[in-house]
Amino acid sequence: MKLTADDICLASSGTLVRGSAETMFTAVTIDSRTASPGTLFVPLPGTQTDGHAFLATAVQQGAAGFFFAEHINPSLPEGAVAIGVPDPLIALQNLASWVRARSSARIIGIAGSNGKTTTKELMAQVFASKKKTWATPGNLNNHIGLPLTLLRAEDDVEVLVLELGTSGAGELATLCQIARPQIGVITSIAEEHTETLKDLAGVIAAETELIAALPPDGVAVVYGDHEGLLEAVHRQARCRIVTFGEYANNHFRISEIQVTRQGTRCLIHTPQGRYVLQLQLLGSHFALAAAASLAVATECGITLDDAGTALRVAKGAARRMAVVEVPARRLTVLDDCYNANPASMLQALKTATQVRAPGERLLLVLGDMLELGTLSQIRHQEIGDAVAALRPPPDCVVTVGEDAKRIAAVVEKTTIPSRWFTTSEQAATFVQEMVLDFSGPQLLLVKGSRGIRLEEVTRRVEE
Repeated sequence: MKLTADDICLASSGTLVRGSAETMFTAVTIDSRTASPGTLFVPLPGTQTDGHAFLATAVQQGAAGFFFAEHINPSLPEGAVAIGVPDPLIALQNLASWVRARSSARIIGIAGSNGKTTTKELMAQVFASKKKTWATPGNLNNHIGLPLTLLRAEDDVEVLVLELGTSGAGELATLCQIARPQIGVITSIAEEHTETLKDLAGVIAAETELIAALPPDGVAVVYGDHEGLLEAVHRQARCRIVTFGEYANNHFRISEIQVTRQGTRCLIHTPQGRYVLQLQLLGSHFALAAAASLAVATECGITLDDAGTALRVAKGAARRMAVVEVPARRLTVLDDCYNANPASMLQALKTATQVRAPGERLLLVLGDMLELGTLSQIRHQEIGDAVAALRPPPDCVVTVGEDAKRIAAVVEKTTIPSRWFTTSEQAATFVQEMVLDFSGPQLLLVKGSRGIRLEEVTRRVEE
């Protein structure tokens, strides 16, 4: 980002109230503490206080200027450019859209119920091996994070890999108006955010807003193993459709998946021929992310061999089935606590069972799956049923949170030892003691929604 104050006013429909129109801006932030010379500070309303309360702090930190809401008419600090706008958030989005319109980069948007961040990470590493690439940092995938991602990209970036999140109808359509992706990827479809999206049909409608936004000369790269999703995609797409998955009719078909402690190996049948792919990552869901990455890469002129070479050494995102070794305790932790819904929970249980070594103690720490609304009780009970059906059974199941009590209720009816806790801190203390009291090999799966903070369990066990 290299824009003058005049550019910013033009892009955001803002009014230059103070400062020079020639002042140069090279960065944007919504956090006054990270402001520095060349930064534009955007004050947004927060849960506790409004960002306008920190205008002076941003200037003291060196910000070159700031937006402010004209209707608030706050006290404007001296020493920086002041740009009045009707709404700072909309101004931020308009600025990002203006910058996007002037970019020659290939824009790839990634949506879906599970695997968005992993697919984004793998895809970005594939493209970075051949082109100058910028991808969504962390999970900046919403109406605030997407504009920040676009504005933080350098002007000469060739490929932008953007994660697009949604929890409500219309949200993806708004993001696509800003980003205008040429290639859209839907990684999977499953029940998620049903508190707002109601049911699977609502999820499909929300996720396929990405497909409806693609231009006629674009490409929709879509998970092909879900009939309802494919029907919606074909109804809405104006562009070519490429599918990936395990079913025979997919353009990029995955078969012969093998998941071991050494990683995930599979055979991918592509329009360019068959390709054997070895990943360092554990879980069959990583094969789906890799297949989507291969599909997009080949659409953009990267060969299967070059893409596969990059994928072989690709790293996953933090806390998405990350493997943490604690050799002193003969312990392996599968850290999958970034987030959870029913489909990803079942996948995590499957992976833990697949990589468990003979004679290895298996400990499960399972937290609430949040934002499921009226489906919450039945879905947590079903996870309990899945845990009870694992063979060989786990050696202990620890559940955390009010919703996870349903998992515990099912497990308690079996011979599997179990404990339920209200907080991650309580669970962490128990798990830490349990690990220390055992001298043999141990495998620990930690899985739950982000709001349950199960990373506390992983942190304590690592200590």
